[in-house]
Amino acid sequence: MAANLQVISFVIILLLIVPGCINSQEMSATGEEMEQETELPEKLNLIADTAGRDIDRGQQMDLLADADGEKTLILWVATGCSGCHDWTGMIADSMREGNISNDTRIISIHRYPSFESREQVIDVYASENSSTQSLWPVLIPDEGQSAIDMDTGQNTDYSYSTAFDSPVTPSFTLIDGDGKTLWRSKVYWANQTLLTEAIDLLDS
Repeated sequence: MAANLQVISFVIILLLIVPGCINSQEMSATGEEMEQETELPEKLNLIADTAGRDIDRGQQMDLLADADGEKTLILWVATGCSGCHDWTGMIADSMREGNISNDTRIISIHRYPSFESREQVIDVYASENSSTQSLWPVLIPDEGQSAIDMDTGQNTDYSYSTAFDSPVTPSFTLIDGDGKTLWRSKVYWANQTLLTEAIDLLDS
């Protein structure tokens, strides 16, 4: 009787362990596949419509071609984002006061085309009557628009926002002339210390 109980116990334990091992292996493989599927390109470019002002340098901008080998500081913005308004105002004031050159390579990129229209972006960031007017180019990509993988020269399989690692608003991304990310910040409210750090990195 004791021997039979030992056999039954062994069978039950075996049935519990084996499926667990199989599931673990399957989950591990799935995780690796997901990691490969979401691996983002290291060097990125974006070609997108602009707000269409003289300062936007054309109706469309090729981000890296416009940079001509220089670094670019990207400010990710949304129309209803108070922190975005705050950062835009601080940078614009610094330009007006001569603390930042008007030639400084700052580009604002609209983050949420799925629920904020082009007209809204222009009204907030590209209107002379707006207190949040951007004194630098504003890019307004289409919903689902792809970024470009600079290693292949082809569009990525991801939207531009996903390719740039899903930035929050407001946030900064500093890229070099090849489209490689050098620095990020997602401090919500504008402050002079961080702005100085960002400009120093941009100019270094």
